[in-house]
Amino acid sequence: MPYLLPVIAERPDEAIEKARQDTIERAKDIWGLDYADSSDGLYPSGNMIGRSQFRPDQTLANNASPTVGLPSTNGGQWVTVVSLAGGAAANMVTDANGWGTFFDFIVDEDAFIIIEGIQSTDTAPTIREVRHELSGVQLPVMQIEEIYNNGEDVVKGYQEIPVVISPKSQFRERIRSSTVGASIGEGFGILGETVAKRSHLILETY
Repeated sequence: MPYLLPVIAERPDEAIEKARQDTIERAKDIWGLDYADSSDGLYPSGNMIGRSQFRPDQTLANNASPTVGLPSTNGGQWVTVVSLAGGAAANMVTDANGWGTFFDFIVDEDAFIIIEGIQSTDTAPTIREVRHELSGVQLPVMQIEEIYNNGEDVVKGYQEIPVVISPKSQFRERIRSSTVGASIGEGFGILGETVAKRSHLILETY
């Protein structure tokens, strides 16, 4: 199971590359399409498979699916402002133990998501623990306090083994804040990438 590396500045490039290549092969088999090899997937053309960063708006790519997602009104930012299905955007609210649902959505049928780690851009971060749930399977809770002591403006923590989420699978993330029973709106998000059909990668979500 994934966990944060003790040396948080060290990006596990070999593990990420392996997860990427395995996912590309799965995508080619499932969709019967070619991968944009000439640009390493960054510039797919026509009906090809490519890759890009996993974007906040992609948590609401299928507007009918999410219970909680990150709305397009966030302006493409990773921030704990969420939108409940059919509701307006608002800061995430924690429970009496500090836990709250960051997002809970069904991955688009034309995309895989590779989760590589987490990031924070907040000047006074409160988030201390993270838990991923994939189609009902709960992964171990990750305690992330160590990432805030690296002296960088954008702090990052990488998972030793990236998590790959398949099309049409549920992806839920719960986060725990030291702010208990109140709303939080801070810069926090996922480090990852999307391997998908070109039509999904170029989509501007509203």
